[in-house]
Amino acid sequence: MKYYLVAGASSGIGRETAKQLSDGETTVVLVSRRRDALERVQKELTGNGIVIPCDLTIPDEIEHLFQILSNQKIKLDGMVYCAGICFTKSLKVMDKGELENMFRINVFGFYEMCRYFQKVKVSNKGASIVGISSYSAVARETGMSAYAMTKEAMNVQVQVLAKEFLKRKIRINTVMPAYVMSKMQGDENVWTEEEIAWAEQKQPLGLIPIGGVVKIIRFLLSDDAKYITGESIAMSAGYHG
Repeated sequence: MKYYLVAGASSGIGRETAKQLSDGETTVVLVSRRRDALERVQKELTGNGIVIPCDLTIPDEIEHLFQILSNQKIKLDGMVYCAGICFTKSLKVMDKGELENMFRINVFGFYEMCRYFQKVKVSNKGASIVGISSYSAVARETGMSAYAMTKEAMNVQVQVLAKEFLKRKIRINTVMPAYVMSKMQGDENVWTEEEIAWAEQKQPLGLIPIGGVVKIIRFLLSDDAKYITGESIAMSAGYHG
């Protein structure tokens, strides 16, 4: 039996990742703040799912999450960090509290999860971590300074942590998709024709299906990617801003 933890599993890329990883030989640990949303995802899984609500901006809750897994003698084979928030605001109207909150979930939460994951009692040797970054980290789009900073911070973390994790052969990478058919702030991924047309002006290959991102995630978790670590895999869809 393999165990995978998906942070941000209640919607979007996290939800689809959990469903795609689930089978009769896999247990998926579902993590996000909302128990009710996680329980809905749990019912959609093919295999077993464990629901653990956790606010990833609170270090004590992250510690409690891994204590629960330790108590159940669960050692993880992989972790996918899909949790995050995004909004567009220029520097002159950016609120300091909003900026700090974005860093808490997009950067510090990921860092804390990696801190626990690399421990011998938490993960198996040769396990894999995948973080969902964003093409915004390299696109440098106006109004996206805060979000771009957090995602580039994830990418830099991965470059350094990949070296620190070599002793246990734990691989760690990020995926950087451009605009995806997923709305981070809602349960439903409903796009209007106007929104789709706007996105396609920026990326001619179109909005990236959620399943397309999940395929890259699954590849990075698999043995087929056993020689890939410390990398940020871009999915630009031809993005040109």
